[in-house]
Amino acid sequence: MTNEKQQIYQDFITAAAGGLEDYPQLMYMGVETCPYKQTIKDYPNYLSIKPDGKNLVSVPKADATFSPYPQIGQVPEIDEQGLKFLDQYITEACICVSSFVEEQIKTKWLGRNALKNDEFWSTSKILPIVNLVSRLNINYPNINLDNCYIRGTNQQGVENNYPFSDLVKDVVSYEESIGTSNSLGVMFKQFYTQGEITDWVKSITGNYDLMFWGGYGEKPFIEQPELFDNTTQQVMLTSTAPNHRGDNKISAYDLTRMMSLVGWHQHLPETSKLPGVQWHNLESIVRALGTDPARYIDLAIAKLGLQEVIDYPVIISKLGNGATNVRNRTEAVYVALVQLVIPNPLKLEQPAKLISLSMAIKGAKRLEPRDLDQEVVELDASMAAEITEILRRAVIGELI
Repeated sequence: MTNEKQQIYQDFITAAAGGLEDYPQLMYMGVETCPYKQTIKDYPNYLSIKPDGKNLVSVPKADATFSPYPQIGQVPEIDEQGLKFLDQYITEACICVSSFVEEQIKTKWLGRNALKNDEFWSTSKILPIVNLVSRLNINYPNINLDNCYIRGTNQQGVENNYPFSDLVKDVVSYEESIGTSNSLGVMFKQFYTQGEITDWVKSITGNYDLMFWGGYGEKPFIEQPELFDNTTQQVMLTSTAPNHRGDNKISAYDLTRMMSLVGWHQHLPETSKLPGVQWHNLESIVRALGTDPARYIDLAIAKLGLQEVIDYPVIISKLGNGATNVRNRTEAVYVALVQLVIPNPLKLEQPAKLISLSMAIKGAKRLEPRDLDQEVVELDASMAAEITEILRRAVIGELI
């Protein structure tokens, strides 16, 4: 670790102090602290930005190691040597770096155990939501999920209906305006069986060894939900109330791929897009993912002194964390898509730079003797420091 990186880690150790076993201080900073929270509503528009080659260029510039974005069901080539700079406590990682070539998106995939299937905690909650959008849109191309509600009887026996977009936001934000993230996360699984959702994820990412059988430790907020279109006054989807028990063993690659499919939807060729999905039905998901409590990218931007020099920021993400008795350690996961435009204020004739990457980073820490609170603090600081290093390299074009 370089002296500068060590200092950044020490700064984050100080900031992470007070973190507890289930509540890492930096991971749960909350969107209220985000300097860009007022622009979350604009994220879908910002994601439509692409370089013109004159006033805005991609960084890095794609070289021969970049390939077209993979087709649905195709696993890209992943450079497993590409993330050697990451700390030893990062156990699994996958980063997809994008670069536009003649208005076409090209990508390079970097990994550390990127295809290893394991538990990724709450980050996998994005999968059932995207699955639901894709399947609905295939059957009902004109559906607008902003006009849809999920209704049914909750665990308290109260029957009610809730806007789809509010439920997605509650899964991500942990605000518990409607229910807990865990109970809502598994509720979105209730529309399909274990096998149906698992097979769908496999068909999208091409990782045929994954398992996506389990829930999130709580009963579904609504055991047998219905999805109701308020415009047509029709029930669009009903649940057979399947059980979701077992393991959720997916990979960093799966999560990186899914986040990139959401964020870059507007730029992908049809054969690479989420099947059937209309962009307007991803917009509310993008905004919801903007409310993730984990603000590691905000911290990285501040640490690198970039707050005043970035335009059109997009930070969509999903956190996950927990102490595992199976692996006897504390774990943290951060899945994100980041897009920044960096003008060249001192060189007005130089084009601005577009940086856009998708990532899934998992870290683990075990102290002897065990001290779960201290493990959380050290791992929280490590995650923040490594994500800062990833962003630093991305900004100067050295991530690849």
